Amino acid sequence: MERIGKDLLSDEALCKLMVDTHGARFDGRVWDVFDEVVVPELADKPAVIDLGCGPGLFLFDLCQRLPSAHLVGLDSSSTMLDFAANLGWPTGCPELIQASLKEGSFGAGTRFNLVAMNFFLHQFDYPQHPLASALRALEPGGLLWFYDWARQPLADYLNFWQVDPGLPGAESDPTLAYRLFPLHNRFTRDDWLYVFSSAGLEPLYELPRAGGQHLLVVLRERTARQLGGR
Repeated sequence: MERIGKDLLSDEALCKLMVDTHGARFDGRVWDVFDEVVVPELADKPAVIDLGCGPGLFLFDLCQRLPSAHLVGLDSSSTMLDFAANLGWPTGCPELIQASLKEGSFGAGTRFNLVAMNFFLHQFDYPQHPLASALRALEPGGLLWFYDWARQPLADYLNFWQVDPGLPGAESDPTLAYRLFPLHNRFTRDDWLYVFSSAGLEPLYELPRAGGQHLLVVLRERTARQLGGR
């Protein structure tokens, strides 16, 4: 994943945090949305890419739900991709690419039915660039899966980290959550919707999570007719 604030959490600490919190972030309600909103729109053998795939757990979940899918994960961290490669993949390890979106194209020219961005897009100062890359990679009518932080008050953010398993390193460094706050709380829900609209995307489904700290949105590119009528 593209990481800002690399001095705050090492790749190893971030990987552990993502693994420890995966079950809470991707619970049954999230997968209900996937099954009800996304699956009916996918091809029989869909191509799916997870941008900033981290330790690969979202892809691992997908390979069990979509065993015929062609799965691709892209991340800039070798630590994350090494963890992903060593998961017990039931249908074979997906294609894992170590690259940065800043380097341009990805997926070797494949067009994808679904492009996923999980806790990834907030790390870009200008999110329009990765969104444009995602749109170029989408099949016509394909879907974008966005799941990320949404800005909340500081007190709510600090309370969020009091829930098990907590924030690694916070015990020895009480300033850590304060320093992470501006990195995670860059865009409000309305800001995100504005970003998507500016990129030519329309939301099909929206789900706030964790008291508003997280936001899940499934999107599709607007048609030429809709874009002309803005």
